[in-house]
Amino acid sequence: MPAETHQQGRAADAETISVLLGALLSDDDIAEDTVLSDLGVGADDLGDLWDAVREELAERTVGPELDPSDLDPQMTVAAAALAMASLLAGVGDRDRHDDA
Repeated sequence: MPAETHQQGRAADAETISVLLGALLSDDDIAEDTVLSDLGVGADDLGDLWDAVREELAERTVGPELDPSDLDPQMTVAAAALAMASLLAGVGDRDRHDDA
């Protein structure tokens, strides 16, 4: 059995994450242009939301930690899903290091 740090999750594209965010945040279907804060997500909730996405996609130990500038409650569900997919793919982490 592979170590937890070597888990392989499901494909984590923005569409998959958008559907997952909808399931995590509402019992009803939500539009991708819905703003996170309209669903009751505040700045303090973003880390928990990110952890829930990583856990669901079996990436909890290999996905990057959330930088406070990565997500914002004023993002739409689609924008948040795209940002999370980029983070899981390593794009967001590389960009952050290039700016340093």
